[in-house]
Amino acid sequence: MKALRQKTPDKSSLVLEEVPEPSPGPGEVKVKVMAAGICGTDVHGIASLKPPVTLGHEFSGVVVEVGEGVKGIQVGDRVTSETTVFHCGRCLYCLEGHFNLCPHRKGIGSAVDGAFAEYLVVPEHTVHLLPSFLSFEEGAVLEPLACAVHAVVEQAAVRRSEKVLVLGPGPLGILVAWVATFTGAQVILAGKADDAERLRRAQKYPLDFTVDVDATDLGEFVTEHISPYGVDVVFECSGAPQAVHTGLRMLRKRGRFFQLGILHREVSLDFDEYLFARELVLSGSRTQKKSSWEKALAIISEAHFPLEELITHRLPLFRWQEGFTLTQGKKAIKVVLRP
Repeated sequence: MKALRQKTPDKSSLVLEEVPEPSPGPGEVKVKVMAAGICGTDVHGIASLKPPVTLGHEFSGVVVEVGEGVKGIQVGDRVTSETTVFHCGRCLYCLEGHFNLCPHRKGIGSAVDGAFAEYLVVPEHTVHLLPSFLSFEEGAVLEPLACAVHAVVEQAAVRRSEKVLVLGPGPLGILVAWVATFTGAQVILAGKADDAERLRRAQKYPLDFTVDVDATDLGEFVTEHISPYGVDVVFECSGAPQAVHTGLRMLRKRGRFFQLGILHREVSLDFDEYLFARELVLSGSRTQKKSSWEKALAIISEAHFPLEELITHRLPLFRWQEGFTLTQGKKAIKVVLRP
């Protein structure tokens, strides 16, 4: 079968090549990949990458074979999967239920072969049935939705009527804004002038405000439309250092800041201003865990977010280079590869 593999830590080592078709072992499920989304981490890389490995962790497909002992999943089921396929179960973080922070964690598309291939194998315990109202392409967006739910519901515990600012209208930022809106929060999704189409599509699930920060002073907008004190919660989803400082300035005293975008560089912060003087809470939100998936599937069944609005390009696997270029250059929101 064909698979897109990164051979070394260098992105130039990416190659679409012929590899053996995997077979499921005991407790495993073999899935024919129908749709696989390109994530920014596929394009830019992440620290947990263990090449050589097949990339791709946002996917959906059809079960074609099950291993010995599998009972809850059947051949023909439409499914998707969590990304964490191994955690030790013994470390402090596993015992606390934070499997996403396990130092021995292995994820598909980074440490274990992923979904930019015709087939992949995943453990039964990571598999979720695809809701009947979702297409395969929409099913490939459930992974970033689970990440958004982990941030908004589990990490930030956003409450009804809280005032939320989301910076960066990429796929994750839009999903975070939608989930926060679903919780009953008042939400601003902010982007730049070249994000106009992203902001327009984000409004397909009605948000309170979308703001072009190149045309509007964000601080004045928050003061006029939200509160003279600032917002309660900021989710930084762009990965831009300047956005970190912008978000911190927009927070009220005792506000909560969550970093979701990967910065790939150090950012200097004035702790006297942000932590001592204003008692801000700074945190991060990394990937998702089983509870995030369960909550995400429950929310999508009620909210029916227009996930199709995020999918701007559909390409066959052999056009992966075009998909990576579109993703890197912000010419797409979500590119889905179809092996």
